[in-house]
Amino acid sequence: MLLTVDVGNTLIAFGVFKESHLVATFKTATDVKKSLDEYVSTIETFIQFRRLDKTKLKGAIISSVVPILTEVIKEAVVSSFGVEVIILTPGLKTGLPILIDHPNELGSDLVADAVGAIAKYGVPLTIVDLGTAIKIMAINDKGAFVGVAFYPGLYVAVDALIGRAAQLSRVSLSRPLKVIGKNTKDSMNAGAIYGTVGLINGLLERFEDELGYKTKHILTGGDSVYVKDLLNDFNYDEFLVLDGLRVIFERNEAKKNAK
Repeated sequence: MLLTVDVGNTLIAFGVFKESHLVATFKTATDVKKSLDEYVSTIETFIQFRRLDKTKLKGAIISSVVPILTEVIKEAVVSSFGVEVIILTPGLKTGLPILIDHPNELGSDLVADAVGAIAKYGVPLTIVDLGTAIKIMAINDKGAFVGVAFYPGLYVAVDALIGRAAQLSRVSLSRPLKVIGKNTKDSMNAGAIYGTVGLINGLLERFEDELGYKTKHILTGGDSVYVKDLLNDFNYDEFLVLDGLRVIFERNEAKKNAK
């Protein structure tokens, strides 16, 4: 079995694969104030809750966009499982051509998203990942990562609005029945959720215009649950990043075994 870990700005996702099948998942809030021991405890709880046999784990791979936590999570995994851990960094073999100005600046989560999507769905692709930020990625018909657009995520945008508007208070995100809100809660949710749908559809059209051809559409990320039923012609893949990490781990194992 293989452990995959995606350390995001808001959530840390754990996934255990048996061959190519995702057999167990767990998410916890990202907290830079947590100690190593606390993260070990979190992982041990995951192991017990999912009734995992630690002795069957052959390795682990981590993607992290929170540098201060990368080594902490790595040490926690080693402490819990006693396996070798691979960190997804620019020097790791991924098989993904990255055709942007500064390839080393591309987040490891986006690399994993792209690798997982290409392996599962083929090319060309537009991948939409909704998390702390909204990331819309373009994969061309040759399987290369050719660019991405960023926009504040749903919660980030709502929090920014609340912080700058004295008469608005925090609301829980939920899809209102109508776009035209009749009260503060519905009005804020309509703007956040339906506005995000409009943003995605608009950028998707522009992406395909620039590429010069239609693409397959993939939706992923923790906040995608709020919009997945409002987007047409999208494949929803909740754990795409974990699939990508699995593929990258397997490619590096094959390379190591071939030596």
